[in-house]
Amino acid sequence: MPNRHAKGRLARFTTALLATTVAFAATACSSSPKDEKASEGGTLVVQSGLANSPGILAVYQKLNKQFEDENPGVKIEFTAKSFDDLASIAKLQLSGSNPPDVTQVNRGYQALGAFVKGGLLTNMDDYAKKHGWDTRQTASQLQLNRFSTDGKLMGEGPLWGMSATTAWIGLLMNTEIAEKLGITEAPKTIAELEDQMQRAKAAGEIPMQFGSASGELAAWLLSELLLAKGGPQAVQDLVFHHSNATFTSETAVWAATTMKSWGDKGYFSPNWTAYKTDQVLANFVSGKGLFSLTSSRFTPLKGTPEQTKKLRMVFFPSVSGQGIAAVGAGDIPWTIPVKAKKKDLAAKYIDFVTSQKAAEQFLAGGAIPSKPPADAEPAINAANLPVPSQDALRNGLKLVGQGTPVPYVDWGAPELYPTISRTFDQLMSGALSVDGLLAELQKAYGPFVESLAKG
Repeated sequence: MPNRHAKGRLARFTTALLATTVAFAATACSSSPKDEKASEGGTLVVQSGLANSPGILAVYQKLNKQFEDENPGVKIEFTAKSFDDLASIAKLQLSGSNPPDVTQVNRGYQALGAFVKGGLLTNMDDYAKKHGWDTRQTASQLQLNRFSTDGKLMGEGPLWGMSATTAWIGLLMNTEIAEKLGITEAPKTIAELEDQMQRAKAAGEIPMQFGSASGELAAWLLSELLLAKGGPQAVQDLVFHHSNATFTSETAVWAATTMKSWGDKGYFSPNWTAYKTDQVLANFVSGKGLFSLTSSRFTPLKGTPEQTKKLRMVFFPSVSGQGIAAVGAGDIPWTIPVKAKKKDLAAKYIDFVTSQKAAEQFLAGGAIPSKPPADAEPAINAANLPVPSQDALRNGLKLVGQGTPVPYVDWGAPELYPTISRTFDQLMSGALSVDGLLAELQKAYGPFVESLAKG
């Protein structure tokens, strides 16, 4: 999903337009594997899954050039794919004989866990110790990039990836439409959100610009509604398989019922089943809709200053209106395939893009670094970013520093993401009841959790 999610748990260009190749030089790490002569340089193949995040890609291009200046002798072939495209080819690519040297991989049992279990990724513990990664980021940040070697326990075991940036899911709000409707503040409770969407509907405005064609928005919405009702613990229990969590709980019933009611009341945009996330954001930026879901990774939004100045990025409300929480985590982690030809050089690249020097540049470019500077406000002010980008940064830093970021719920089992994507439309069309939807989610979740317990 972005995150997915990455699922995700994130404005979007086509993959073809954003796939880039950047040549630059780099020296290799000293602790080379026996079959790798890193000091000889050569081409390092780097693959990103952030083709739909032009702001972040722009920072990577600058970092690549700096890496070139500091390390003569190595060419980097940098390619950006969309999140969906990356996910669709990951297993085949990693199991092939010629994978990238460095690639981003989505988290969760369906991706990172499966690849760890299949022996397709390099254990990064030695590199983390060598480069100090275990002290560069907090234990909670690194947790989601850890898996037991059998792929059964997420959050435990070796480190398999490093995230350079952090992303969170929130609401985009069009303040111009809000003002016309007499709305002066972003909703802090679900009741306020529903009241404001009803006002928009009555006035002929689109309450929630939405799309389910790529699946991630449905997964985001379900995650945020579970969080809104049950608090952080409800989502964490599902993802980490704690407290006998299930998709038949009172919280899950409420979340599914709420989604269904929003569809029945016409709160989603017309023809929303046809829209992918990039189309949803383009529609919203053009002025269609009071609200939309988004990931901070999609800021700066693609739009003119006139369009973006009326937009804000705020927290998705909760039932109680108390506390600061959101679906959010380190962005898609950088990993090293086990069949990579230049592992030490790959580790050096990961070290560079997760460094403090890189963090300052991500912040200036509108992205939240995984380890932000102690005082980020001067950098945000100096960057002269559009309003929604400033919101994404300030609220994201508030979430990390004062609140509770929670993982995307679909990370909890390999089949959850495709099941959410498939059943969401069925729920909205009436082909599935609320109970039917939850039964399908539990079918994708429960047996998998039981299989892990059996060993």
